[in-house]
Amino acid sequence: MHKLVLLAALTAVGFGAESANYDASRQGQLPAGWSAAPSHEWVVRSDKTAPSHPNVLHGAPAASGQATPLALFDKVVCKDGDLSVKFRIDGSQHGNAAGIVWRYQDPNNYYLLTLNADEKSIVLHRVRNGASEVVSTSKRAGDEAEDIRPGQWHVVKVAFRGSRVQVFFGNRILFTADDSGILAAGKTGLWAKGAGGAVFDDFRIDKKG
Repeated sequence: MHKLVLLAALTAVGFGAESANYDASRQGQLPAGWSAAPSHEWVVRSDKTAPSHPNVLHGAPAASGQATPLALFDKVVCKDGDLSVKFRIDGSQHGNAAGIVWRYQDPNNYYLLTLNADEKSIVLHRVRNGASEVVSTSKRAGDEAEDIRPGQWHVVKVAFRGSRVQVFFGNRILFTADDSGILAAGKTGLWAKGAGGAVFDDFRIDKKG
């Protein structure tokens, strides 16, 4: 019951919010209002399991070992906000993961939250000057691993205000971090990794500043 309430809250569009469920977008193409790194293929496709039927945004590698696999939502630039999305990691191959991005400045500077099905971990990264550093992680000694399952839909949210970041997974707050490495306003977006990639639905950014 609590999970259903949270899902409803995350998808409700309020003041200052922009959302995308891809249902009005043409299949086989990148949806309007989005841009993507050339080394990655991001396309709208039909998915009968989509939380908001019928379409999802699918990210899958076009080539390995190239540029960062990002899809950026170009409509909103913000310093502070609430960012949420529903995602499903596809395929059983090792290395599949999903992620969300905020305060994107350029290909070498942004925040990234990764969700890894193999490692059962959720990790907050700061990418600065092209180097990725771990800010915080859900996987600590003695902690229970996160239940991130390939082929199953999950919901993730980050609330970022100044140097403070709160990470939510499912129906609970996962961890809070403090980092002032990137404080300038930037775009938000999505990230995917692995041969199977990941699919996304009900993307939402609520600008707070």
